[in-house]
Amino acid sequence: MDASLRTSTVLLERSGTYIIQLLKRFEAILALAPVEGKDRNTTAVEAYEIEVQTAALVRSAEDILSLTRSLKEAWLFGQLNSVDGAQGTPRTDDDARAVGEALQRLLKRQNF
Repeated sequence: MDASLRTSTVLLERSGTYIIQLLKRFEAILALAPVEGKDRNTTAVEAYEIEVQTAALVRSAEDILSLTRSLKEAWLFGQLNSVDGAQGTPRTDDDARAVGEALQRLLKRQNF
């Protein structure tokens, strides 16, 4: 992850944007949900619009999941600029190295 994309302001902005998109899509679906007093053509068009909005809602949720995954990866690998600017401790580096070596041994054992 690029260093400029790891600042708290950028990350909060991205999360806020994704949440707003998610809420707008959900509100659009709810606005189209009532079907009383509508003819078949209007109902069909609105059903299609609900499908489109649902697909966009799913995409917004995937964007949020992608952001959280990026945050987890950055945190695990020490690339996330924390609020206090603390760096990983040597013990964290040793633990990460040990986990990596264990994964390598496991992969060799599994013939990957």
